[in-house]
Amino acid sequence: MAVLPLLWWLLKVTPPQPRRIAFPPLRLLLGLRNDEQTPAHTPWWLLLLRLVAAGLLIAALSDPLLGRAPVVSGSGPLVLVIDNGWTAAKGWDERQGVIADLLRGAGERPVAIVATASLSGPLSLLDAGTAARSLRELTPMPWPGDRSAAAATVTRAHFAAKPQIFWLSDGIEDGSGKKLAEALAKTGSLRIFTPHIAAMGLLPPVRDGTGFAMTAVRPDNAGQREVMVAAIGRNGEILSDAPLSFKTGANLGKAHIALPLEVRNQTARLEIRGEDSAGAVQLLDSGGVERRAGIVSASTAENEQPLLSDVYYLERALAPFAEAEKNTISGLIARHVSVLFLADIGKVGGSDADAVNKFVNKGGVLVRFAGPRMTGGADALVPVPLRAGGRYLGSAMAWDKPQKLAPFPASSPFNGLAVPDEVTVSRQILAEPSAELLDRSWARLSDGTPLVTARQQGQGWIILFHVTASPAWSTLPLSGLYVDMLKRILALSAGTPAGNLARLSSLAPINMLDGFGHAVPAPPELLPIAAKDFANTEVSAKHPPGLYGARGVENALNVMGAHDTLLPLDAAGARNYGEVHTLALEPWLLALGAALLCLDGLIALWLRGYLPNLRMSAATVLVLLAVPLHARADDAKNIQAALDTRLAYVETGLADVDQVSKAGLSGLGLALRQRTSYEPPDPLGVDLAHDDLSFYPLLYWPMDPREKNLTPAELSKISDYMRLGGTILFDTRDLTLGAVRGSSNPGEQTLRRLTAGLDLPPLEPVPADHVLTKSFYILRDFPGRWEGGQLWVEALPPADRNGDAAPARGGDGVSPVIIGGNDWAGAWAVDGNGRPLSEPVPGGDNQREMALRFGINLVMYALTGNYKTDQVHAPALLERLGK
Repeated sequence: MAVLPLLWWLLKVTPPQPRRIAFPPLRLLLGLRNDEQTPAHTPWWLLLLRLVAAGLLIAALSDPLLGRAPVVSGSGPLVLVIDNGWTAAKGWDERQGVIADLLRGAGERPVAIVATASLSGPLSLLDAGTAARSLRELTPMPWPGDRSAAAATVTRAHFAAKPQIFWLSDGIEDGSGKKLAEALAKTGSLRIFTPHIAAMGLLPPVRDGTGFAMTAVRPDNAGQREVMVAAIGRNGEILSDAPLSFKTGANLGKAHIALPLEVRNQTARLEIRGEDSAGAVQLLDSGGVERRAGIVSASTAENEQPLLSDVYYLERALAPFAEAEKNTISGLIARHVSVLFLADIGKVGGSDADAVNKFVNKGGVLVRFAGPRMTGGADALVPVPLRAGGRYLGSAMAWDKPQKLAPFPASSPFNGLAVPDEVTVSRQILAEPSAELLDRSWARLSDGTPLVTARQQGQGWIILFHVTASPAWSTLPLSGLYVDMLKRILALSAGTPAGNLARLSSLAPINMLDGFGHAVPAPPELLPIAAKDFANTEVSAKHPPGLYGARGVENALNVMGAHDTLLPLDAAGARNYGEVHTLALEPWLLALGAALLCLDGLIALWLRGYLPNLRMSAATVLVLLAVPLHARADDAKNIQAALDTRLAYVETGLADVDQVSKAGLSGLGLALRQRTSYEPPDPLGVDLAHDDLSFYPLLYWPMDPREKNLTPAELSKISDYMRLGGTILFDTRDLTLGAVRGSSNPGEQTLRRLTAGLDLPPLEPVPADHVLTKSFYILRDFPGRWEGGQLWVEALPPADRNGDAAPARGGDGVSPVIIGGNDWAGAWAVDGNGRPLSEPVPGGDNQREMALRFGINLVMYALTGNYKTDQVHAPALLERLGK
């Protein structure tokens, strides 16, 4: 027993030999279950989806077509005769589809193209690829096609085999349709296509004092039809519209658009909505801007014998261009007329004389006509001194015959107008010989005596016709020249310089219409039209429709005249484009096949467990997409303003005012890019209620009586903006909104109303040495569309007692408020082609240049502060550097 512990120790030190047991490791896998199972075959519905997607892709590659394509038979060349005048613009896409079908059916055979409105030389055969490229570039022209020339071109061509000819017509008969069809039928196998509904045309409107009376014409008279006609503003906005109806059996439809004078003056064109052709548009020339004219006559014959009345002829001559009113002299001036016509008023006396003098000095135009009362003497409101009595021509007691008119002088605003031979003068008021008579004569008789004289007084004009306004002394009121002369005079009231009118002997192209009726810049190769020939000029490739003349004195050349009609094309066996057009299914099948393949990919991911909760995943994706998009929509304007220093204007909520503001800052930005290192992006409109103003160093704010009062929140935001260094240019636009400046002006009243709750600093007129006068250009005054107004800025601190100059303001030295009334945006405004939208008065282009210089100074002043005033420290700095 004593040895047992020793044995235990020996066994522990030397363990027994381990026993070997065979163990199969794969036995551990028995009984395990795999939760992820792979099917032995693809589900039938997934296999069907993939087969459908593959079938769609294979079918798409075979270029399938839906519809009935025109058949190109024979083996000869394919000749496409295409009407591409303005009447073909309607449904042009449908016509292009038929052209594509014909080229597809022609295969590799040669193709000849005859475009009736853009013929160029003899006919030539093109390969299929070149023909396809040429036809893709083919567009409707804004003038009618020449089918006679097209017939001659095809007749002169020689083909090796009988050609297959397809005439893609516009469905309108121009007098040469039958001739063209016969020539084509003799040359080859002819098939003709016509549109289901042919184009309509808009005839010149009639102004009736309340708006525009409009007439449209269609080539057929089957069925009743209604379209919309609209008055379009200078920036493309719709000012008003009205329905125009064609009754069954009638090819003329009529409508009336009622507009007040102010809105009529903003109308640039009238059009048939949805027609999209040059013939469905009527451009308005400078006569489209109607002026308010006043007529005062001393005669009482208006009611007794209207055909002998001066007023009768004046009203009818002015009707297309002005809203004429009859009243007393003081009553008409109080109504703010632009032109005042006095017919046989010998002397203007008393308070009326003072009122007329003020009217002319402020830019009004006084037009006087002679008469029996003026033969006894006239007052000082005439261009030249007059002789008492009258000169009789062609009477029993006179030696001379009635005189004809001489050509207008080169310096006359009537220069370029054609002088009819039938216009004669039998009596006139003679002018006293003087040194200035020659320069003040705008029209003369063949013997050199003046017929029309004029002189400038202040900012306006005094004009005298030395004959009566009625045919009593001459046949001038019976001629079209009378209307044209009054039209030129009305242009003076719009601020057009007389020198610009005098240069209108030829009318240069300004803006044109394309075949779809859209405005396009005039190509440089277009030639001007002689003013005397303009009334008889027809639209052609040489003279396309558009505006001709000079800025402020545009003359409209339109496709449709007052007596034009449209007739349907009589073509036996013609087919409609809609009957043969096909639809290419390739893009649709490719898109559907690609969508099914994307769906197949999502299903495969779902089957493999990568999309365990398809609904939750879709919802998450939608949330992730929606939230950032919403944030970007709200913050887009602020992000734009933060990334670039932009010019900005206050959105007034008035479309016409905001459009001018945007166009004005665009024009100013263009000048800044051309002349300075600052390249501003497009301007932005600022909503005072929602936008962050801190991104904008300068805001332009035009005044208009229609603007709403500011809310307390908006007042606080504006105060903070000015307090933190922003600058606002308040433009009261005095003469744009009213006839005179001052506290009664609508713009100034609006300014006082809107800023009543603002804490504005003390103001003073811009001093002569203010930084604003020298921040970029050296300026003495600050004109805009108008000149003469005062410009106000924050008053500088007073000079110190030592007599030094007044110091600059604290901070950056920029006034938070600048107030003026010269309508700067109107002077800066340009259209999309960089052309000015208005004519500054009275300085024209020179005044516009000075307005742009002020705008550049203003931007430099707002961006750089009072750095110019730091020049006073230059001597001290140089001295310190020298030491």
